[in-house]
Amino acid sequence: MEILWIIILTGYAVCVAQSIFALTTKRPVMRKPALIALAIALGGHTAWLFLRGLRTGRCPLVGVQEMSAFLSWGLVLLTLIAYRWYHANALQAFIFPIVLVLAVIAGISPGPSQPAPVFSNSLQSVLLPAHIGLLLLAYASFFVAFGAGVMYIIQERELKHKRFGTVFYKLPSLDTCDAISSRAMAIGFVLMTLGIVGGVWYSYSRYHIYWQPGPIEIFSVVTWLVYLIIIQSRINAGWGGRAAALASIVSFVIVVCSLVGVRYLGHGF
Repeated sequence: MEILWIIILTGYAVCVAQSIFALTTKRPVMRKPALIALAIALGGHTAWLFLRGLRTGRCPLVGVQEMSAFLSWGLVLLTLIAYRWYHANALQAFIFPIVLVLAVIAGISPGPSQPAPVFSNSLQSVLLPAHIGLLLLAYASFFVAFGAGVMYIIQERELKHKRFGTVFYKLPSLDTCDAISSRAMAIGFVLMTLGIVGGVWYSYSRYHIYWQPGPIEIFSVVTWLVYLIIIQSRINAGWGGRAAALASIVSFVIVVCSLVGVRYLGHGF
C-alpha cells in the first residue's frame, strides 16, 4: 500500500471515530483533531487523483482502484456540501464509514490490469471520462440520500416509542432529514441522466450504435428508473417522510448491488 493511502485512510478513520463518538456521547469530542485529519485526508486524496492523472495521462477513472478512489472522494465533497447547506453534523456518522470502506478498497486494490481505451478523436476522450465521472458522482449523491434516510428512520422510531436517547438529540429534524434526502436524490438523478446521455453519445461516436446491452448499461438504466419512480412519487403523490426514507435505503442497496455486480461480472469501467 502506498504511504499516501496510509495517510488518507488514517485521516478518514479518525473522522469516522469522531463522528460516531459525537453522535453517541453528550459532549463533542475530538472536533479539532477530526477537522485537521479530514483536511489532511481530503488533501492527500485529491493529490493522489491528480498525480494518478498526470502519471497515466488520462482521467483516473479506470479500474476498481480509481473508481473507488473517485467515488469516495466525491462522497466526501458532497457530504461537506450537505453540511454547508443544512448544518447536519450527524450525517457524517452515516457517510464517513462508507467513505472509509471505499477508500480501503482503493488503497488495497491493484492498478488497472487492462490498458485504457485508445480514442480515435478528442470528443471520445472527453465523453468517456464525463460519462463515468457523472455516474460515480450520481452514486455518491444517492449515498448521501441513504444516510439522510437512515437518520429519518432512527429519529421517527424514537419519536414513535417515546424513547429519546443521546442519538435522538444529535440528529437533525425530520424535515431536515427529508430535505437532505430529497435534494440529494434530485441531484443524483440529474447527474445520472447526464452520465447516461454522455454514455449514449460516446457509444455512437465510437461504435456507431446508441445502446450496448452490457451489465454497466443495464444496471445504470435500472438504477435510473428506480430513482425516477421515487422522485415522481414525491412530486406527484406527495410521497415523503417514512416512505421516501425507506425508498432511499432500498435504492441504496440497489446501487451497491449494481456496483458489485458490474465488478464481479468482469465489466468494470
